Parts: sequence; C-alpha cells; structure tokens
Amino acid sequence: MATSQTAADKKKVGMLGERDAGGFVYTSIGSCDFYTGEGEPNHAARKGSIFIDVEGAEAYICTVASGTWVLIGSQS
Repeated sequence: MATSQTAADKKKVGMLGERDAGGFVYTSIGSCDFYTGEGEPNHAARKGSIFIDVEGAEAYICTVASGTWVLIGSQS
C-alpha cells in the first residue's frame, strides 16, 4: 500500500509545516522531520524522520534517506 496523506495531515502551524520533494507535509523539530499519513510509508525522507500511520496507529523511523522505513517497536 502506498503512503497517502489526507487534508488533515497537510495542515500547517505557522512556519512549522513544509513540503518535501514528494509533496508530503512534515514538521521539523531540530533535524528530525515528523510526518503523518495513512499506510506504511515508502517515500524518501531524511534519515531519522518519524512517520505516524494514523490509520493503523503505528510509528515508523526512516533508516535510509531513499525511503527505507522501519516499524518502531511492537504496537500491540
């Protein structure tokens, strides 16, 4: 399943929200980018970025900038 974002995921707060090259909206805190969306992420992002799947309530971390995402721990 490809990653997707809804209108709720694309809301910005002041200058905190940015769009990456793939069009995904994220918020940076320090050098860490935070994304939300639905499904398992598969887009390119900075190493160390965090993605929250709001549909499946799972968290992922980007381990390779080309788009390798790993599930963070057990979500059960």
